[in-house]
Amino acid sequence: MSQGLLLSFLGNNDSGIDQIGQHNKANVTQLGALNDSTVYQQGDNNTATIDQDGFKNISVVEQIGNHNGSTVSQDGKFNDSYVYLEGNNNKATVKQDGEENVSVVEENGTHNNANITQIGNENDSYTYLSGNYNEVYVTQNGYSLDSTILAVGDHNTHDVMQSGYNHDSYIYTQGSNNAQHVTQSGYLWGGSHTSTIETYGNNNTNYVSQGQ
Repeated sequence: MSQGLLLSFLGNNDSGIDQIGQHNKANVTQLGALNDSTVYQQGDNNTATIDQDGFKNISVVEQIGNHNGSTVSQDGKFNDSYVYLEGNNNKATVKQDGEENVSVVEENGTHNNANITQIGNENDSYTYLSGNYNEVYVTQNGYSLDSTILAVGDHNTHDVMQSGYNHDSYIYTQGSNNAQHVTQSGYLWGGSHTSTIETYGNNNTNYVSQGQ
């Protein structure tokens, strides 16, 4: 049996839940006005938890497979989160606090995990994982921060920490057992930073640290 729970307060919030399969669960809580949530689950034992508090936030979660889990928390205005999980035992956690933040997470495979935290305004994060046992951790705290992570392979780890204003990180990983670490900090008067990492192969490790 699939289950869906919706709690909506104040005005004109919209939630849609569509489930095909067994033992799927979706919990949606909306506070504020004009928030929009869509959950689609196909398979068995998938879980989705959506918490929206504010104005005109959008969350879309699509899960195809078994034992996938998504948690999305949005607090503020005009934040967008899109999570697409296909396979088994994939996880995605997205936390947005501020205005006009955008997060996109796509996972295809098994046992992939993405954890995205955005605090501030106009931050963008895009994560694509194809393979098995890949991990992504992105923390953005500031304004106009941009992170792109593309990974194809198995057992790759990506860690991006951005704080301040107008930094850009791009990571492309193809292979297995690679580790990528990027730290960027500094505000407008300290200059903006750009980091690009492209890795082809196995067992590579990269560290980038950029500050004022």
